[in-house]
Amino acid sequence: MKNIFIFDVESVSLHGVGFAVGALVLDKDGNELDRFELLSTEGIELANDWVKQNVIPKLFDMPKCDTLLELRNKFYEFYIKHKDTSGIWADVAYPVETNFLNQIVQDNLKEREWMMPYPLNDISTIIDVSINRAETCGIENLRIHHPLDDCRASVKFLYDE
Repeated sequence: MKNIFIFDVESVSLHGVGFAVGALVLDKDGNELDRFELLSTEGIELANDWVKQNVIPKLFDMPKCDTLLELRNKFYEFYIKHKDTSGIWADVAYPVETNFLNQIVQDNLKEREWMMPYPLNDISTIIDVSINRAETCGIENLRIHHPLDDCRASVKFLYDE
């Protein structure tokens, strides 16, 4: 069985650019092998009012980078490191995560055109994402709209399936 790579992206608006990313890589038993989390300060400035009120306050402790391009490039490096050994899962793939992956491709189309996950597994196809997963997953102190915490909550349900 391959490892599980699950990622979540927070964006400046529902169809806007991703500005915060979290990802976990876990083995078949659910042991964490690697993690990624990063927040772009450039993206914070572009966020709409809903994101400023409901998302950004939960991201205060994330490592930061300056630009959106730097965020995408660092995530891409992390993704490539695990791509061949993992099944790739998005924490609700459309529209935010798929838009983020498309932006990564557009940053360097010649090199990245064929590098994105196929298939891209979507956690929303196997769990009810209308519930508050942070409260119901059984892990304490998770924050909704924090990309790494959203991954932790969703992957718990994935392993329970």
